[in-house]
Amino acid sequence: MKFPKLYSRLNQSDSDSFPPQLPAEDGEPPKRRYGSWAVTGAYILLAIVAAASCAAFGYVVARQNILLRAMMASTPASSPAPAPAPAPAPPMAPAHNHDHGHDQAPASVPSSVPTMTPKPPSGSELHCGNSSTEARVMGCVFDLLTNNWMPKYCADPITDAEYREWVLDPSRQLGAWAFYHDEQGQKQVASEEALSDLVGAHIYTTTENHLAHCAFLARRMHRLVTGDIAAVAHNTLAHTLHCTKAILKAVESNEPSLGAQIGSTFDVGIVSCLVEDK
Repeated sequence: MKFPKLYSRLNQSDSDSFPPQLPAEDGEPPKRRYGSWAVTGAYILLAIVAAASCAAFGYVVARQNILLRAMMASTPASSPAPAPAPAPAPPMAPAHNHDHGHDQAPASVPSSVPTMTPKPPSGSELHCGNSSTEARVMGCVFDLLTNNWMPKYCADPITDAEYREWVLDPSRQLGAWAFYHDEQGQKQVASEEALSDLVGAHIYTTTENHLAHCAFLARRMHRLVTGDIAAVAHNTLAHTLHCTKAILKAVESNEPSLGAQIGSTFDVGIVSCLVEDK
């Protein structure tokens, strides 16, 4: 049996159990069976479900994006983490004490510190007046080693401090500060400041202090030769001869108590200083 031309394009399976439709007696196409309408309705229903699913999925995704943006907007901007604090510096190691009982130079004038003052004009002579008051006003200093007021340019605080340490040592034969107004050593000069005010006075001291004066003055002359100081006051040849004779006499003497004798005198004075060309 041949199919009508209207259905010649339909691909039907050989296993289809539905018999072919015959044309109606009035010539109209045969009516579709209820099975075809059911299949078509199922497809339409699936399409509606798929569309609804897509719409629901899109709504959910859009809703999540809105919520995420709202959360990000409500969260404050994170501030940068503070820089770590610098590590504390290691504690300084305590200074090692090198004091092992050795004698030390006076702390007031270290030997390594230059002691020269600015040089005045060459050829000029520096003065200190005629009294301790005038000497102080003119900027002069009292030099215990020579018992004289002198211009600061011609002084040497190094050897002056060394001699001061010597005479203040309580182990001296007559004790510390053996300077007296009298030959018997009954009236001691009160202090170095009091001694500096006795310009023109005759003062007594021990042979021990006198020999030390000569020794430290020799050190001062050496500092002049090596250029550590610019000038020396009270540096006459007569005084050098006097000191060397006193040292030689002490070496030749057999008297053990020679140093303890009040056998030396001096006058507190004021000296000038000549600035020489070099």
